Formats: sequence, structure tokens, C-alpha cells
Amino acid sequence: MKKIIIGLLLFAVFACSDDSGTDVPASDKAELLDFTFVADANFSPGKSYIDSENAEVHVFSSIDFLGLTFPITLISEISVSEGATIVPASGTSVTFTSPEDFKKYTITSEDGRNSVEYILTIRDKQIPNSGFENWFQEIGMNSQPFQQPGKYAESTVWATANMGTSIYSIYGTTPQEEGSNTLVKIETVPTVALPLVAGALYVGKFDLDGAIADPTNPVAAAKLGIPFYGKPSAVQFKYSYQSGDQLIQAVLKDPGNLFGGFNVFNLEGKDKFGIKVVLEKRVGEEVTEIAKKEFESNVDVAQLTNLKLDLEYFSSEEPTHFYISFSPSFDGGTFKGAVGSTLIIDDIQLIYE
Repeated sequence: MKKIIIGLLLFAVFACSDDSGTDVPASDKAELLDFTFVADANFSPGKSYIDSENAEVHVFSSIDFLGLTFPITLISEISVSEGATIVPASGTSVTFTSPEDFKKYTITSEDGRNSVEYILTIRDKQIPNSGFENWFQEIGMNSQPFQQPGKYAESTVWATANMGTSIYSIYGTTPQEEGSNTLVKIETVPTVALPLVAGALYVGKFDLDGAIADPTNPVAAAKLGIPFYGKPSAVQFKYSYQSGDQLIQAVLKDPGNLFGGFNVFNLEGKDKFGIKVVLEKRVGEEVTEIAKKEFESNVDVAQLTNLKLDLEYFSSEEPTHFYISFSPSFDGGTFKGAVGSTLIIDDIQLIYE
């Protein structure tokens, strides 16, 4: 009986040790569970979107940034996986100098073996740098710098195909200065290997790996969309357009081999530019289209002209993502267009009823 009692006591001691956690290994998780800001007169936090795949977090304000005076200082409220630490810590004040500013946060697991760096941005219901006044430098595949729309590479929402054509020192999307104003110019251009490449401008990211994996499909590199919660009724902007002299269709001599040469056929008619606006709800791999508008035209417009496109809604659900894309050659993804076609865009604004 004495041995039984001693055994039960030992079992109780070890059980208590397990319950206390002294023998439980430290966690290897470094996860961001929630992130927001304390309500502030200058920033009323709405929804937050945590993109774990791209290590990004976007906190949306219900206040339009046009009515704010920067810099603004906000206090964070952060939740991470058990035992993990985050720097800067929850409760820390952070200052944003402009709507395109960003902050870096590093989460480290309890065991210290894993860490993740997140990029934090703040957003409202408009598109950042929609007037294209800000541009940053990126290094191309030719080891030379080129310009991209946005104030910083880490926080820009705009993407182009410039990286893909940088190997040829050719850039289809560039800034255009007009006095103190900066616009974006998107052109259909030739390279030494390709009869034409339609310049691109869209909200999202350019995926160089996707371009390399599927080089005969120019649209494969476009990862369209950013987190977004507004429900605009329309989008408006200023534009001008000049179609190239000769509409052509380039066809690969060896399908699947981008560098096997092209057969080029002259076509009747004019090139046309294209614009597409989409609101989506994304849940995992499931994508529901909430609203959309597509527009294309072959009419040359010499002077900057206002254009308003009304969105057509198909669902009353709340969107989670948004994108807008522009191309000077609507069918450029199939190597159809006209070299020299030029679309100029400025001052994009989302309209709300």
C-alpha cells in the first residue's frame, strides 16, 4: 500500500509539472492574429486585412485622407501567437508622414527560431498616389534603375510590366512631366526579341517568377488586386490617347518558345486602349465578383479629357479586393496592337454615392 501511495504522489507531481508548462517546449509560431489602431480624431480605424502570404497588413480608416493633415501619430493594438513577441510592441505610438508611408513590424516566435517581418500600411477608400506625383527607383534585370509609380516600393499599390522588359532597357510605363504636374504614360513598345509589348499599369503586383515560368503569356505576371473595403459607384479620371500607325498581329513561329521568332501580319483598323475595374470578395481560393466595368475605345483624344465609368454591381456582398488596369493596346496580351499606341492617365478618383 505504501508503494502505491508513493507512486500516486509521483504521478501527481509529474502531472502538475506538465500542467505548469515547465516541460512543454517553447512555441515555434510567429503569427500575426490581429492589428488595429486605437480610435483617434485623425484616424477612425475600420477594418484590418492581414495578408500572411505576402507578410502585409493594411488598416483602413473610415476618414478620407484628403481631410487629414499629416503627419499623424497612432497607437497600435496588436495580437500575436502565444509566446511570440512583436517589435514595435503593442501599445507603441507610430507616426505616418504621408498616406503612402509604411512601418515594419517583426514577430519572433517564443523559441526564437522563427521570425516574420510585416509591412504595415494605412488606407482609406481611395487609391494611393492616384495623381501619380510620386515615383521611386527600382533596379531592373539589366542592373540599371528605372522609375515606378509610388512613393516607396514597400507600400505602392501600382504595378507595371517594366521589370519584365528591363532586360532590354525598354520601359512601357513612365512618368510624364507637364509643368508642376506628373502624369503616367503607358505605351506599346517593341524590343529586340518581341514585335510589341503593351505597356501596363494596374493595381496589384508584378510577379517576375510568373513571367519567367510562362513567358509566352504576358498577363501571367499580373497579380491583380489589393485589399479594399469600399463600394464606389463609379471611377473617374483624366486621359488622352493616340493609337499607333499600324495595327499588327504577331504569332509565334514555335508555339511555347518566346525566342523562336514571330510571324507578323499587318491588320486593317486601329489599335484600341482598354480599362477594367473590378471589385471582388476573396475567401481562400474562392473569388466572387461584386462589381465590374470594362471600357475600350479606338478614338484618338489629343487633350486630357475627363472620363467617368459607372460600375455595375452583381452582388450586395462586401468586397475584400479591388483593382483597376490600363493598357494602350487592349489585345496586347495576345501580341496584337500597334507600336506607338500611347495612353496617358491622371487624377483617378473613386466616386461614392
